Amino acid sequence: MKQKAKILPVSVDEAAEIAAIVRQADVDEITEALGIEMEHGLRLCFGGSCKASKIVVDGKVVAVFGDSVHDVQASIGVPWLISTIHVEKRAKPFLRVCREEVREMLTRHDTLINYVDERNTQAIRWLKWLGFIFGEAVPYGPKGLPFFQFQLSREV
Repeated sequence: MKQKAKILPVSVDEAAEIAAIVRQADVDEITEALGIEMEHGLRLCFGGSCKASKIVVDGKVVAVFGDSVHDVQASIGVPWLISTIHVEKRAKPFLRVCREEVREMLTRHDTLINYVDERNTQAIRWLKWLGFIFGEAVPYGPKGLPFFQFQLSREV
């Protein structure tokens, strides 16, 4: 039977529970890029987003994601996604919903821009699959670790 992903709202109250199952590469990226604990990072993401959601497959949260406003006048949004330890075993249903969710973000913003840790090769591969364009790695966060800026613009 084909697994199906559900997109559901996510609340700040779920941050601790989700933080406990975040994939290690995403924990490293958030804690090193922002210099904050994972649970606090999730609370900031959930509370500061235009829309924050979770992807659930077989009752397991495989990822949380959303987008926030970076620049209203320039219509630039900041997309984010944090995956959990459940994403690899449920990759196909996860991937089936990703492109549509990014398209929805592009109805709120003309351009999406964010940064990804150079070491997070799984996330980089996924972002490229979604069509994001990458710049050169630059020092980012409190430790100045190499991160790639990535962006995607709405088709006119």
